[in-house]
Amino acid sequence: MDLYTVRNNIMKGIPLQELKLKVCFYARVSTDKDEQLHSLSAQVSFFNDYISKVPNWHFIGSYIDEGISGTQVKKREEFLRMIEDAKKHKFDLILTKEISRFSRSTLDSIKYTQELLQNGVGVYFLNDNINTILPDSELRLTMMSSIAQDEVRRLSERVSFGMRRSIDSGVVLGCSNIYGYVKDKGKLVIDEKQAEMIKIIYDRYANTTDGLSKVSKYLYSLGYKSKTGKRLDTTILTRIIENPKYKGYYCGHKTKVLDYRTKQKKKLSESDWIIYKDTENVPPIVSEELWERANKKLKQRQDSFTNRAVNKKVFQNRYTYSGKIYCGCHNLTYHRSSAGKRKNNPVWECQVYRKESLKGCSNPRVFEQELDIVFKDMFHKLLKRKKHIFDDILNDCKNYLETNNNESEIKNIESKILMFHNKKDKLLELVMEEYLSKEDYKKQVDLINEEIITNQKRLNELQNNKQDKNYIENKINELKKMLDNCLTDDECFSDVFNELIDRIYVYKEENKKIKLDIYMKTGESINTFSDNLGRKFHLIDDYTTNNSSISRN
Repeated sequence: MDLYTVRNNIMKGIPLQELKLKVCFYARVSTDKDEQLHSLSAQVSFFNDYISKVPNWHFIGSYIDEGISGTQVKKREEFLRMIEDAKKHKFDLILTKEISRFSRSTLDSIKYTQELLQNGVGVYFLNDNINTILPDSELRLTMMSSIAQDEVRRLSERVSFGMRRSIDSGVVLGCSNIYGYVKDKGKLVIDEKQAEMIKIIYDRYANTTDGLSKVSKYLYSLGYKSKTGKRLDTTILTRIIENPKYKGYYCGHKTKVLDYRTKQKKKLSESDWIIYKDTENVPPIVSEELWERANKKLKQRQDSFTNRAVNKKVFQNRYTYSGKIYCGCHNLTYHRSSAGKRKNNPVWECQVYRKESLKGCSNPRVFEQELDIVFKDMFHKLLKRKKHIFDDILNDCKNYLETNNNESEIKNIESKILMFHNKKDKLLELVMEEYLSKEDYKKQVDLINEEIITNQKRLNELQNNKQDKNYIENKINELKKMLDNCLTDDECFSDVFNELIDRIYVYKEENKKIKLDIYMKTGESINTFSDNLGRKFHLIDDYTTNNSSISRN
């Protein structure tokens, strides 16, 4: 029966139930909890019984969305399928319990009921007694939809306030899907099995030269996998390393819902986070010292990647000399070539030379075997004098750290942070006893959180300085061990090279000689020349301090 005929019959006083119509029903619950699913079962049972008692109606079928909010239509697959079927004229009338089951957005309610009417389909909201086939239905629908929408807004505000109260009280929010912990009554409890993996991640990343990819491979070799059974990718490892919870710090208020209807979220800047030490609710898995070292390394590598991207240079450490050799003419990195005849003896050459040959760059190419000889000879000499070099570096570092002892300032800031947390506790007590309004509480807590963040950042800086002594000593001892093996172990040689060598500049000299200016990370420089017969390099001016190497970085 067409919509015009149905409307005229109803206007004549003929009940809807006496008209021969093809009908369906739509039902929805907003969560998949047992009580909600029971409610859904009751809805389905009601509609089946209701339709079966009307002999003139032909039941087409049902459309049911489980565990889906009514604020966003795009997530409701069954609802959208019903709209598409309406366009195909599969039914004349949709039955639904109430407007809030259909949509909690006024605009969506009007939009879809109008779209359905254009396709000859009406909607009957039983509890609201609204039949969209009738002329006066749109006004009533608008009023009822607005009420439903306002209910959602108030609910969203109540949830937001409750979550903020929980954050201020130290209750751990969010899902329980966090590596190394399980959540129990608003607190995190260490999962000992997964905690071992977390310790390995921090230890391996902070105390070795491994990057995230190597750490991922190492974990997989030990049998550690992601929650989906795959290898832990670098994104997961980055999130783990950056998460303050692993050092015993509460961290919340990292996102904000911009619109309760779309659920659109905005990531807040770190200065807006609520973060403080709370080992009771968030027990640490690693020490603060280890956490800080791992994050310091992560930030340095991220900054290095960003800087190279800005300069349109490829960030690649595939080979020992990658990113280290520079053309003295163009100040561009040399690239490795191992094609054809060079397969067994790769050569390093300027980027411009690779594109334009000698017309673009006349600077010499350097064979990889030549570089190996130069640096193994250099490291061999370094071995003989390593005790003197490392002792000098270590003494300089110790003297610096001793003259920059900030123990008293650390204790002072820790006392301040504790005082601020005590203030928050007292404010919360005043709210609970109704001596302070929620608005005033929020304003004062926001100010206190700003003070906590400022002091915590300064405390982290001071603690990093305090931890540098042990880190430097460990790093130098690690270098000593690496140097002992570097002449026979290719992988170790590559590690030592990366730790000590900053840049190498290649220059063309007279009589076909090649000059290499080698700049070390210690601030020293070494010059070497090749002779014009057999291209044998000779080290000269060994270990001459040259501050100009810093300006060339």
